[in-house]
Amino acid sequence: MNFKSTFIMLAAAPLALAEYRPDAFAPIGVMGEHLHAKDQFMASYRYMNMRMEQNFVGTGSVSDGSVLADPRFMVAPADMDMEMHMVGVMYAPTDKFTLMAMVNIVELSMNHRRMDGLEFKTKSSGIGDSSINALLGLWEGNGGSLHAGLGLLLPTAEVDEQDFIPGPGETRLPYPMQLGSGSWGIAPSLTFKQHHGNWSFGAQTSAKVFLDDNDEGYRLGNKFEFTTWAAAPINEQFSVSIRSTFSDWGNIDGEDNDLLSLPVPTVDPNLRGGSKLDLSLGLNFFESGTKTSGGLEIGKTIWQDLDGPQLGSDYWITAGIRFSW
Repeated sequence: MNFKSTFIMLAAAPLALAEYRPDAFAPIGVMGEHLHAKDQFMASYRYMNMRMEQNFVGTGSVSDGSVLADPRFMVAPADMDMEMHMVGVMYAPTDKFTLMAMVNIVELSMNHRRMDGLEFKTKSSGIGDSSINALLGLWEGNGGSLHAGLGLLLPTAEVDEQDFIPGPGETRLPYPMQLGSGSWGIAPSLTFKQHHGNWSFGAQTSAKVFLDDNDEGYRLGNKFEFTTWAAAPINEQFSVSIRSTFSDWGNIDGEDNDLLSLPVPTVDPNLRGGSKLDLSLGLNFFESGTKTSGGLEIGKTIWQDLDGPQLGSDYWITAGIRFSW
């Protein structure tokens, strides 16, 4: 069967056949965006790398010198890298109900600059927060689908990570260098997808709501996210996509008393909130014979409004692979 006749068939087929298209899955950076058929399993691995640099106050960037001119601060964060390894499993006890679990391994590094010109780096790594999710199909027909999700956020990450800092020595690291929230939480979501003859689109709204203070006496601000995408197959195995994502998150409620003496913006719980808009391009692949799928997505922050001074997001890369049986 040639490529043209395949898509003529899919355009007239029910949604079930759309799962054999490379754009049946959303871009690889979207989580919990599909259901499985009854008794189907899926195992997945994703890798994400995010780069943060340049301090922002509101929508404008400020120099390290401007940060250090503030009498509250003797150290300015210069840049930060976050790497995350995400391992997930999915199982569908029915056609309309899918369970999902995910564990994260996190690696963080941040460069700093002191008033005297000395530069230093801090690092932390380990298990991040984990989650258990349930996805429920609400509607399906005419090439489209709608499903809801509800996740339980598990406080499996340590939030008392330490590293050597010139001067104080071995010291509790600031909030963005901790491995997760340390709090229980819930993660609701709603996802819509629509397939057409030679393209598809979708949207997802999601949130993370933290329910309690962690062992260090604080909780991270709640996060809201809305993302929408469009995709088109380029052959039977590959598709390309474009996606926009708006994110908004609050400041920290409470504080870690072990951080109060550090003269750096990253220890201020009132300088952690903000909003941003990302734009990303993606490539999906799907091999129907082995039921193997995956993707690559590269994103760039095109606007941000931060309670700062706070390091802004620059770009991110996500890659992943999935195996179904």
